[in-house]
Amino acid sequence: MNGIVYAGVALLLFGAEVLYLRLATHYHIVDTPNHRSSHTQLTVRGGGIIFWLAAFLAFVVTDFASPVFFVGLTLVALVSFLDDISSISTRIRFLIQLISLGLLLEQTGLWSGLSWWMVPGLILACGVLNAYNFMDGINGITVFYSAITIATLLVINQFYIPFTGSVLLVFSLIGLVIFAFFNARRQALCFAGDVGSVSMAFIVIFLLVSLMRESGQLTYALLLTVYGIDSVMTILYRLWQGENIFQPHKRHLFQLLVHQLQWPHLRVAGLYALTQAFINGYVIWLTRRDAQMQFWGGFFLLMALTLAYIVVKNRLVATRHKPGQGREKSQVFRRLN
Repeated sequence: MNGIVYAGVALLLFGAEVLYLRLATHYHIVDTPNHRSSHTQLTVRGGGIIFWLAAFLAFVVTDFASPVFFVGLTLVALVSFLDDISSISTRIRFLIQLISLGLLLEQTGLWSGLSWWMVPGLILACGVLNAYNFMDGINGITVFYSAITIATLLVINQFYIPFTGSVLLVFSLIGLVIFAFFNARRQALCFAGDVGSVSMAFIVIFLLVSLMRESGQLTYALLLTVYGIDSVMTILYRLWQGENIFQPHKRHLFQLLVHQLQWPHLRVAGLYALTQAFINGYVIWLTRRDAQMQFWGGFFLLMALTLAYIVVKNRLVATRHKPGQGREKSQVFRRLN
């Protein structure tokens, strides 16, 4: 596929995003700042719809390859977009997610026969999908992190082990670059919304499952290490604190860095993406080693990062209630109210 096609896709996605911004503004599809927000002004929600559009273009260009996956992606994107517009029951969203992920696993060939791991496998995939969504809390984090992940998968596909066609990878990366223009800035013009973060998560899960099935190496799951550690450790921390893990919160490490240390969104987003990029290089090296080395290399990586996470987060939590902490942010929201 030549550069003219890629340029055409980029122009189409850019035009689609501009059109969506106008429509969303007209129909008031916006995020309003509240006490849990990391922004202080009305911002268009759902700009990540171009991730679905990028996948649709890839679907058409490849003569409708992977139709079962695309049906699942469309279902989960649709229910997420409807939730962006008007809240939908958690049960309905969870049911659609399970159905969609079932279609994804069917497309990858994992549903060749009934087995005991089908239910826990679906639940695990659903947990990854929602964790990816929950991490979408500041400008740039979804687009930077996803770009690193997709770019890594593209490198693996091109130079190490071909596990899929390159069109979905390249088109998704183009969509991320276009979205970055509107989102990766101090005052974002739009947020990805559930439709964006969930759609991208669905695409990443599909690609990762395809890679792991083709290679037979679960080590590639470490390509989501940073998101995984922050999500799992935050859940464990909230359970330890006796909190309802299904209620909105600001306990993720990236949220503490923004709200307590007052770090700019893009610095935190860049830190997460850069950390994952270094890990990805290590993972590619690790998968060239024998099975025992992969196990212990992955184990020590997870232990080291988990320990670092605990140390940093404990220090931030310890200063949470010190006098003056968060005073500036509180004054901003009092003015908004």
